[in-house]
Amino acid sequence: MIGELALAMEAVAPSRLAADWDKVGLLMGDPSRPLRRALLCIDLTEETLAEALRLKCQAVVAYHPPIFDPISRLTSLDPRGALLLKCAERGVALLSPHTALDAVRGGVTDWLGSLLGAGERRPIEPAAMHRPGEQLKVITFVPAYAVQVVREAMAKAGAGRIGAYTQCSFESPGHGTFLGGERTNPTVGMRGRLERVEEVRLEMVCGRRERATVVRALRQAHPYEEPAFEVHALESDADPAQGHGRVVDLQRPVTAAEAARRLRAALRLPAGSIQAVERRRGRKHRRVGVVPGAGFSLLAVAADQGCTLFVTGEARHHDQLAARARGCDLLLAGHTQTERGYLPTLARLLEPHVPGVKLMVSKVDAPPARQA
Repeated sequence: MIGELALAMEAVAPSRLAADWDKVGLLMGDPSRPLRRALLCIDLTEETLAEALRLKCQAVVAYHPPIFDPISRLTSLDPRGALLLKCAERGVALLSPHTALDAVRGGVTDWLGSLLGAGERRPIEPAAMHRPGEQLKVITFVPAYAVQVVREAMAKAGAGRIGAYTQCSFESPGHGTFLGGERTNPTVGMRGRLERVEEVRLEMVCGRRERATVVRALRQAHPYEEPAFEVHALESDADPAQGHGRVVDLQRPVTAAEAARRLRAALRLPAGSIQAVERRRGRKHRRVGVVPGAGFSLLAVAADQGCTLFVTGEARHHDQLAARARGCDLLLAGHTQTERGYLPTLARLLEPHVPGVKLMVSKVDAPPARQA
């Protein structure tokens, strides 16, 4: 089933490792639909979708999320809308691992770093141990008869999601007291009299983005005029083995030219396809920062950690100038070129989790630009 593929992706690249801004996991489709074949690619395009349909696939795993920005209108008049509508009409589910697959140990970033040579690797920015949807805990006190109603309302608003599970909560019984003033209209008991009520302490996690919606749902579903609730930020420890980017301490230092040759050979890139920004040619580099795709935003952090060479896919002109001014050499090997070579590995990692499903790597998936 489609849902089993989504769970397989969660096992291989846990969504908790994804960047907060990212969209990963099952993006479109019915988890209960049967699955026999799936296509893996970097981008969902007209060409890759045509390939998926030709191969009779029921799902496409696109490394870059096909649905990223909010959609307010879905019509065939927009190229992206036309692609998504065609997927829906033909029953093709869409999934994406993106930055979760970058951050996980043994993922895209570790693979790219290994192409430079043997050496120890660690994240530039270690991942938080808790999932993005578990950044806050909302606690409220509910009369026992209303617990299920309040829990369901909060869950619908986005609370209680832990991994692939929903409506996760903790309950503990107790007693609450209150004394209503003259203008109150208590749901239980009478105004002007101290009341003692059997209540349940209900706790649910949620993400920062869902906070306002969850609190609103709590207030609306709670039977009390003035429900008591608390919102706590959850602290998280850093995962020293997983996270965004990698610092690679090479056993044998290399020049930028030698690193470029290794990348070019491993990624099967033509001569002249890797751009180099160097302050001084021939300088040896032992500590290298690596980020697949468009990872320039981590260069400063990597440089602060002692990296003198930074490898990524692309960077703007002014970013290149900033790197040179900072004294950190830069190698740009192409955005999707630093990602596409990992797809066969992803297929091998997913296969044990979805027995009976044929996973195929796209043969038409390619960078949008070519050398003229």
